[in-house]
Amino acid sequence: MRKEHPRPQFVRKDWLNLNGVWTCEYSKNIKGFKKSKLNSKKFSKKINVPFCPESKLSGIGNTDFMQEVWYHKSFKLNNNWKDKKIFIHFGGVDYKCDVFVNKIKVGSNIGGQAPFSIDISKAVNLTKNNDLIVYVIDERCPGSMNPSPWYKGRFTPKKIAIAKKWALDKRRTQPRGKQSSFLHSYQCVYTRTTGIWQTVWLEATDEKHIKSVSIVPNLKSSCFEFTPNFSANVNDNFKVDITFKNKKISSSIFNTKIKKIKIRIPKPKLWSIEQPNLYDFVFTLISKKNNKTLDKVKSYGGMRSIEVKKNKVYLNNKPLYQRLVLDQGFYPDGIWTAPTDKALKNDIILSMKAGFNGARLHEKVFEDRFHYWADKLGYITWAEWGNWGANENAKGTETAFMHEWPKIVEHLKNHPSIITWTPFNETNTLECNAQHKKLMRLAYDVTKKIDPTRPVNETSGYQHQKTDIWTVHHYEPKPDKLMKALNPKKGVYRNFPKFETSYKNQPYIIDEYGGAWWLPLNLRDKFFSWGHGDHVRPKSIQEVYDRMDSLTEVVLKTKHIQGFCYTQLTDVEQETNGVYLYDRKTKFNMNKIKKIFKNKSLKLKKGYIQ
Repeated sequence: MRKEHPRPQFVRKDWLNLNGVWTCEYSKNIKGFKKSKLNSKKFSKKINVPFCPESKLSGIGNTDFMQEVWYHKSFKLNNNWKDKKIFIHFGGVDYKCDVFVNKIKVGSNIGGQAPFSIDISKAVNLTKNNDLIVYVIDERCPGSMNPSPWYKGRFTPKKIAIAKKWALDKRRTQPRGKQSSFLHSYQCVYTRTTGIWQTVWLEATDEKHIKSVSIVPNLKSSCFEFTPNFSANVNDNFKVDITFKNKKISSSIFNTKIKKIKIRIPKPKLWSIEQPNLYDFVFTLISKKNNKTLDKVKSYGGMRSIEVKKNKVYLNNKPLYQRLVLDQGFYPDGIWTAPTDKALKNDIILSMKAGFNGARLHEKVFEDRFHYWADKLGYITWAEWGNWGANENAKGTETAFMHEWPKIVEHLKNHPSIITWTPFNETNTLECNAQHKKLMRLAYDVTKKIDPTRPVNETSGYQHQKTDIWTVHHYEPKPDKLMKALNPKKGVYRNFPKFETSYKNQPYIIDEYGGAWWLPLNLRDKFFSWGHGDHVRPKSIQEVYDRMDSLTEVVLKTKHIQGFCYTQLTDVEQETNGVYLYDRKTKFNMNKIKKIFKNKSLKLKKGYIQ
C-alpha cells in the first residue's frame, strides 16, 4: 500500500520504499527516551506505515492522546548499493523525532509537515538486516480542555472566558493544522495525526550527486532556468535533456560551477488550465575524468507565468478568475494520509466535476503526489501551512515557522500548478501584538526570497500586514446581507481592520464563503453535525442549491472580487458542509452544482481565463 514513488519531480532508479508493516509502541504520556528500546527487534503492536496510529488504515485506530511513539522496521539493502551514499527520506513525521539505524543515532527533526532526509551511510549494513527505530514526541497542546460545550453548540460566559484564555496562551507554539487539541473532534478541528504519516523511503547516490534542481519557467524569454545544487567537491559536467511528449527538444552540457542555467524552448507549449503541457527533464552528473555517469535524476516542469498586475492575477499574461474550493485533505480511513495515490487524483477529478478550476489546500501541507496530479490535470492550487494550534503572538511560533515553512516552499516550488503561497490562515483574532505583525511580514519576506515568482497571501482572511493578494472570509448565509457587507460605501470589506494594514488595491479574493450544511436523511441521526450559517439552516436540498447559487452570484457580481473559494470539497467528520460526503460519495445533483460554480462564472466573468 502506497508503494508509488513519493517524489515524481526527482526520481532516481535506486530507491526502496519502506512503507508497509512496521511495529510500534505508544504512550499517552511522555515517559522519555529509553536506551533499552534500541535493543528491540520489534515492538508489541503492528502498524501499517505511512498511516498514523489514529487511523483505521494503520491497523490500530487509537484516537486517544499519544504523546510518544516508538517505531521499528527491519530492512535489507541492495548489494548494488555498495560504496554508495544511502539516504532515508521521511515525507512527514508529526512532530519531533529521533532516528536510529542499528542503534546509532543518525539524525533528528522538528516539524510535522515538512519532509526531511538523513544520510545513514555510516550506520547501515550491506550484508545483514538493518534495524530502523524512530522515536516520536507529539506533545499535547498546553491548556487543552474538554470541548463538549462547543461540540454541541452550547456556550456560557464561563466557558467563553476559558476559551479566550486558551487562545491567548503563549505556550502554544506547535503548529497542528486542523488536529483537535482536545480529546474529541469538534467544530472545525478533527482527529489528530501522530507520528509517521507520509512515505518513508531509502535512496542510493554516488558520493558526488545532485542534491536538488530549482526549475523556474521564464515566459518572457521562452526559457527554463535551472539552478542545480550539488554535493560537496563537485567540479564536473551537468547534462540537461529536455523532451516534450517523448520528442527531443534540447540536450546541453554545462560545467557544474555555473550557478544558473538558461535553456531556451522554441515555440513553447504553455502549462495552463486548458492544456497542462509538461516538459520532461533528465539531469545527469557526469565525471570530467572518465565521462562516467555519477548521478541521474528524472524530473518535469511547466512553462507558465503567474503574476499580479494592479488588482488582477494573470496566468500566462491573461487575467485569471479563480474558482477555488477549500480542500482540507482529510480521509475517513487515513485521516491526513490518502489511502491510495488514486484517491489523490480522484479528489481533483471530483472538484473539477463540481465546476472548480482549483483548490485552496487548507491548514495542511499536501504531499508531492497530489501536486503531481494537479500538474498533470491543469488544476491550480494555493499551498498552505497548517499553523492552527500555534499562537502567532508568541515568539516560539516564529521559531516553529522557520523550522518548517522555508523547507516546504523549497521542496514544492517546482510544481507549476501551485500559483499562490499561503503561510498562515486566520491568525489570532483576540490579539495582534508586535510579534504577531512581525511574523506576518517575516512570512511574506521569507517566502518571497525563496520564490519571487509567485504571489504570497501571507495570511488567509486575517490579519494582513504585507501581502500580494487581499483575502477575506465571510460566511453570511443571506445573499442580501453578504452583498451589503462586500460592497461598503467606502473602501472594501476587511475582516479585522483594527489589526490590519490598509488595503492597497491588491487582487481581492473571498477565499472562504458558503459552507452550507446538508446531510442526507439516512445520516442525520448517526452523529452531531454542523455547517456555516446554521442559524438559518436549510430545510430542503433545494434551499441548499438556492443558497449556493445566490451567494456565488453575489460574489461574481461584486466587481472588485477576482476569485472565490467555496467551503468545501468534502464533509470532514462533524463538519458537513461539503459538496461531497466525507467518503467522497455523491451528495448533490452534480450538474446543478457545476452550473452554480462554473457555468455562471463563465457567463458573468467573460475575458478571464477560467
